[in-house]
Amino acid sequence: MLLAKLMRDRIASLKKANKAATKRKQRKKKRIQKQGTLIRVEGEDIIAQKEADEQIEREQRQSGAQLGVSRQALARCTRCREPGHNSRTCKKDTSGTA
Repeated sequence: MLLAKLMRDRIASLKKANKAATKRKQRKKKRIQKQGTLIRVEGEDIIAQKEADEQIEREQRQSGAQLGVSRQALARCTRCREPGHNSRTCKKDTSGTA
């Protein structure tokens, strides 16, 4: 009986320790410090600047998409190298080549 009680206590303490370790691992880890000490105000300024830069990048990407600017090249026909169609639908006369 005493052994069973000791085992239950040991299992309970291990579960508690495991739960605490899991919480620590799940916490988001983000490093913003590069050198030296960093006070809270400086950290908040760095975070605010980073968020502003990300917002500007997002807006630039969205405006580029609205203008129709694309990074991917247009598909071209392999016969005449003109964009907008492929070799199966090409109107170029191919009777001269065999």
